[in-house]
Amino acid sequence: MTATSQTTRPRAWVWTLARLAIQTFYRIERVGEALPSGALLLLANHPNALLDPAVVQTTAGRQVRFLAKSTLFQRHSLSVFIRNSGAIPVYRPIDPGVDATRNVEMFSAVESALARGEAICLFPEGISHDHGKLETLRTGASRMALSSSSRGHPVKIVPVGLNFDHSSAFRSRVTTVFGQTIEYDDVVADYRNDEARAVRNLTERISHKLRQLMVEANPRDDLSLVARIERLYASARGVSRTPKDQIIRRRLIAEGMEALRERDPDHLHAILAQVRSYDASLDRFRLRDRDVEQRITSGLAWRFVIREGLLGLVLAPLAGLSLVIFALPYWLTGRFGRRAPDLQSRATWKVAGGVMAYGLWIVLLTTAVGVGQGWQVGLGAAAALTALAFIGLFAFEREAAVFRTVKAFLALRQTPLKARAALKRQRVELASVLERVGEWVRD
Repeated sequence: MTATSQTTRPRAWVWTLARLAIQTFYRIERVGEALPSGALLLLANHPNALLDPAVVQTTAGRQVRFLAKSTLFQRHSLSVFIRNSGAIPVYRPIDPGVDATRNVEMFSAVESALARGEAICLFPEGISHDHGKLETLRTGASRMALSSSSRGHPVKIVPVGLNFDHSSAFRSRVTTVFGQTIEYDDVVADYRNDEARAVRNLTERISHKLRQLMVEANPRDDLSLVARIERLYASARGVSRTPKDQIIRRRLIAEGMEALRERDPDHLHAILAQVRSYDASLDRFRLRDRDVEQRITSGLAWRFVIREGLLGLVLAPLAGLSLVIFALPYWLTGRFGRRAPDLQSRATWKVAGGVMAYGLWIVLLTTAVGVGQGWQVGLGAAAALTALAFIGLFAFEREAAVFRTVKAFLALRQTPLKARAALKRQRVELASVLERVGEWVRD
């Protein structure tokens, strides 16, 4: 059976499961306006293997179909999900044993879907990677849009930037930025006269728009540093911390770091040394940026203790029970993730491993209860365990946040006022240094 014949319409259960998994693993932020109706091409960067489609679908607000390499449709552990997701196979020359001439089937399937007014998402880099920067785009997306539009089926193009704070870390943040619809009527007119030039021009336009939605920084070396500098600057200047503004600042900081690394590396090293010095001062007093500005009165402290104490009577036992019951699948998920062949696949392996480990563990416990107590009790145990897995996660996060707040309060009580004033001065001076480096950090 061929990959094309295995393609089906999107099944709701596949994307319901995908959304559940992705929202459990990540904290999802969405930036941008609602997607337009009708024929639509979503073009996204591809930093995180098979999880990227789930992130896009979770935040898109409408049903989306994806292009997937043909090898995923056969002899793959996730092939049943791929086939039922509504994905359209792509026959890549780089995949062993694949007949790339069959891509005529892919282009035909995409044109038919667009003619029906569907939304198609593809990753024009052609591969997933962990470089942190946008690769040279393939021309397939431009050819699809121009071909369809020239045949009288206009297609809207929307770029999508996927920004992972830490792609393989559980409950880390991912910000999906949906850009403005790309205008290309002028290129459609040129397409009839010079197809190659029109395709090249539209591809360059897409690349430019997509870069404006991404934080281009090496995830191994620079990404966490960019995020740290952005938090420091925002704290010092009191600027907006919306996801949109954070991404804008981080993109500018990443560009500035890259420019300084090429033109004036000594200046960059000096700035980073100041950041490390400030962080060392915070660590000395066990404080965070936001703690330096805190003014906690006795009244606020008592209200916090009463409110969180009452909630803790319920949430703390749930968090503890969840940790005990699900310790084994949690450990197995981490072990499974470490077996991933590369960085961009690690989160995919963790999510897939987590779904399997937690699912099988719940089935095992449910079966044990059912055998001993009857199937009715077993079904009740299945529902209770599934609920505990999610409620326990919420309870643990809430209690962890309370612990951090209490820790910060105690640290503030032990930090002399002069030391706090010195930390604020140090932070303001560092923010001023950042602002003077051209315009690579701005509000």
